[in-house]
Amino acid sequence: MERVFVYGTLKRGERNHPLVERRVVKVLPGYVEGYRLFHLAEGPGRPYPYPGMVPGEGRVYGEVLFLPEEALSLLDELEEEGVEYRRVKVLVETEEGPLSAWAYVYLGDLEGAVWLPQGVWPA
Repeated sequence: MERVFVYGTLKRGERNHPLVERRVVKVLPGYVEGYRLFHLAEGPGRPYPYPGMVPGEGRVYGEVLFLPEEALSLLDELEEEGVEYRRVKVLVETEEGPLSAWAYVYLGDLEGAVWLPQGVWPA
């Protein structure tokens, strides 16, 4: 079983959650420290708005999805792992205590991006 911290379109109720919905075994709300969250607007190469989490001073809120290991390749493809995002291990604070999970850190240009100081997307 893998744990993936999601903070944008993969959260419950968001546009990409149906891609993993049937595979999700458990969901825990949580947050990570040491990251900043940005809103990336729709535009060239970006068919719809979504967020990007980058290292920095702050806190980002989201959900930990418990998924079978084979779901990671689907998420890597969606997130363009290694191109637009990098999958890294993060420490997530949850109601069940801290736990290690994968998260997708944004690698792209932040020009025109809007910082979300509350660490929640959508703002």
